Amino acid sequence: MKILILPNSFKGSLSARQTARVLSSALSKKHCIKSFPLSDGGDGFIDFWKALFPSAQTVRLRTSNAFHNKSNTSYLWLKDSKTAVIETARICGLGQAKKEELDPLNATSYGVGEAILHAINKGAKKIYIGLGGVACNDGGAGIAQALGAKFFDSVGREISLGAQSLLNLKNIDIAFLKKQIKNTKIYAVADVTNPMLGPKGSARIFGPQKGATPQQVEILEKSLSVYARAVKKLTGKEIGRTPSTAAAGALCAGLYGLLNAKIILGADFLQQHLPLDQWTEWADLLITSEGKLDRQTLFGKAPSCVLNTAGKHKKPALFICGIYEEKVLQKLPKNLQLTVVSLSDFAKNQEDCMRRCRHYLRQVVKNI
Repeated sequence: MKILILPNSFKGSLSARQTARVLSSALSKKHCIKSFPLSDGGDGFIDFWKALFPSAQTVRLRTSNAFHNKSNTSYLWLKDSKTAVIETARICGLGQAKKEELDPLNATSYGVGEAILHAINKGAKKIYIGLGGVACNDGGAGIAQALGAKFFDSVGREISLGAQSLLNLKNIDIAFLKKQIKNTKIYAVADVTNPMLGPKGSARIFGPQKGATPQQVEILEKSLSVYARAVKKLTGKEIGRTPSTAAAGALCAGLYGLLNAKIILGADFLQQHLPLDQWTEWADLLITSEGKLDRQTLFGKAPSCVLNTAGKHKKPALFICGIYEEKVLQKLPKNLQLTVVSLSDFAKNQEDCMRRCRHYLRQVVKNI
């Protein structure tokens, strides 16, 4: 059998690249395998680009993490096209943070701006920024501040970093920022379609993942609302309601509103860069994966792209996840020949599932 393996990461357990290796190793003795690690902008975005361009250089640097401490990170550099690839999860990532460190009101995206500036100084003409898996929820204000934007309160004082400070925001000056980025085109690759504000927005849907209490969620929503008004006053852009601006703690909103980035949905990005139709025609079975199959999976996430392609070509698909929401199964496309397997059905508990993810993946596919 010809099997096409297109995994997304199991966040906190295995990267997409590691998952591809485990599944390929388990299946290659009996089947013809083609595999490629996916990323919709979140964790594994750099691994995806490395797989596309093996000759890309790794540029190492130190930037601020989400909690205002310096840490080592890296981005990719494609010399011939003067293109930089930045993964926000590697700079201010949620996966790097301990539970007691989480501080959604004060965490910052400043380090992402430092990485952008480093790439610009290296001569970048294009910068692709993978959005997802971050511990901050500041709407990308920190990115803009790192690039020289000034955020002022009502009496003309500069406000500090973090989402809570945006409550006091009155005016923004991006004159120096615009000079910094004038020769560089920025692309924001978003892993969700949610807008920054509202019931499906950044604070209410994703704030709790970053440690926000119900009270802090309301503070975040108010802060980002103030921020949205200031950005609209300055640029005319409506960042609060634009699709995908909730991505990565609403960093997408700041990139779009203040850095004039072009937003690309993760699933569309994959279609542009991979010959998915050709690969799917070749395959007898498609396998994809993600840590959690939920309502977000169907809107811009990498596995949704795989499932849609499988349905289009009438090919059977296997979706391996850590856990899933029962009601989401009812919303999957009806034309799919789909099998969903949850690793948690094999494991003792969630901790065991995450710790022994490799083992349970092999268990799932051993009878194929």
